[in-house]
Amino acid sequence: MRKECTANSTTCRSGCEEILVIAPNWLGDAVMSTPFLSVLRSRFPSSPVTVACRSYVSEVFSDSPFIDRLLEYDGSRGLRGLVASIRANAPARGWSTCFVLPTSFSSAVAAFLSRAGTRVGYGGEMRSIFLNRVRSRGGYREGHLTRVYIKLVEEVSGTASAGMPLPSIEPPAGWREMISSRGIQGDYFVLAAGAAYGPAKVWSADRYSLLARRIVERRGWSVVTVGSGGESREADGIIETTGGHGINMAGKCSVRELVAVLRGARLVIGNDSGPVHISAAMGVPTVTVFGSTSPEWTAPMGTAVEIVKSDLECSPCFKRECPYGEPACMLKIGVGDVHSAVQRLLKEEIRDAT
Repeated sequence: MRKECTANSTTCRSGCEEILVIAPNWLGDAVMSTPFLSVLRSRFPSSPVTVACRSYVSEVFSDSPFIDRLLEYDGSRGLRGLVASIRANAPARGWSTCFVLPTSFSSAVAAFLSRAGTRVGYGGEMRSIFLNRVRSRGGYREGHLTRVYIKLVEEVSGTASAGMPLPSIEPPAGWREMISSRGIQGDYFVLAAGAAYGPAKVWSADRYSLLARRIVERRGWSVVTVGSGGESREADGIIETTGGHGINMAGKCSVRELVAVLRGARLVIGNDSGPVHISAAMGVPTVTVFGSTSPEWTAPMGTAVEIVKSDLECSPCFKRECPYGEPACMLKIGVGDVHSAVQRLLKEEIRDAT
């Protein structure tokens, strides 16, 4: 964050109109909002920018050079927690503009209750009555989500963006020591084999296991698994398949520790979920497996990214669960397909396609 403001300051950039941003609630979406913040700063360089976010995603914004204040609220309190944080930290003259990045009904209500003069976001779900600068909800899936967010800045500034910066995250200070304290030594790669959205986004644990064993055998790296506590059992199975050459951190680390672990990895492989967006934003080589969702909309963006997907007529369907049982879009993707993507990314000779 910019040094002119402290967490409790409401007087920095005195005389300037203050901007409030209601951030996305999911890790991946939060990462994809960082280019929006870069463009927002370039368009309104003199206006203090405050980001209100769930504590769960605060690590994405904690060291951002594009914001002045970060308001964290307890996500379990929902709308009440968000509104309480916004009102307790409102500047004396009030917010000039509130950008609403989530498309939920409650986030639009929070913007209205912030009393900001201009409240800008996407419509739908009866949100328009709480916003006074509304973009059509139909535009929310037109182009990559990073671009979708940036269009909200253009709505207010009236100026189109010439380019689109890549997402960017700074790892926590002392990230190397954080990795070492968790017993991770030497070269390693990370598998993020789950996805909170639903099983239609999940490549099977059996295939991740075979892929992990192949990488361990060919490169000699150990594997670190990350994810939620509910994915820990499958993560144990993946590590067992490699002969125990790894550490299971699923459900055992904070988001701050997760960022550190991803930063230190030689390679990250996962489904369309938060970890792959974080690693890609830090420039770590990242391979992402797509099923029911669209890489055209939410692919991780970075300098070293490979996408693996099948080209079925029903994909992307954006469903949490496949109505036909096991998702065919994921079943069609073989271990060799993902391993070939790894080899392309690491500039290795492609030895197989099975």
